[in-house]
Amino acid sequence: MAEHQPSAQEHLENAREMLWEAIQTLEEAQRVMFRAGDRYVADVWGDGVRAVLDLTERITDLSGDLTKVHIEIGRLTKRDRGRPGEPAK
Repeated sequence: MAEHQPSAQEHLENAREMLWEAIQTLEEAQRVMFRAGDRYVADVWGDGVRAVLDLTERITDLSGDLTKVHIEIGRLTKRDRGRPGEPAK
């Protein structure tokens, strides 16, 4: 019996699921970074607060970029459904 070769659609859906998990992980990292920032403020480590905010902004930007990719994969998947060569679901 021939081994199942995933379709392009299946690969896209797998990538989209992986991105969703990554986005959720980044959101949790943001929450942890905010708690770190709160501790810096409580401990009066002024320079650390700025660094934590900068890193949190970078996480936010990354999360936004991944969200855009996730949406685009969804659009591509929806557009390509039913095209010749791809099994309809």
